[in-house]
Amino acid sequence: GTWSDTPLRQVGDDELEWLGEDLGWPTPLTSAASLLDFDERVAGVERRFRRELEVAREELLAARARYTVARRTLATLAGYRRDCQAFLAWQEENNIGEGDWEETEAMEVPDNDADLDA
Repeated sequence: GTWSDTPLRQVGDDELEWLGEDLGWPTPLTSAASLLDFDERVAGVERRFRRELEVAREELLAARARYTVARRTLATLAGYRRDCQAFLAWQEENNIGEGDWEETEAMEVPDNDADLDA
């Protein structure tokens, strides 16, 4: 890989290593050509880090969207669970068993319009 394809790693308080070698930070005696080369390498690193930051931002937005959907789904399910618990409690208070519902469903429901016609 090229210099900019390999990650930097910190080897001291103010020292970075690239490809396992010292970057060769500029000194007052560094030639103009070496300075230009160093500037180009630093610019490459900066471009790479900006790209990685942009990718990380996009991944974060996607993760936030998934979190929002999951949170809303859980809230909906919690609401269903509350409703079911309330219904079961109402059933118990009114001594209604499972068999009672089957009997009710089997009966014919009167037509309300028939009452109006009479």
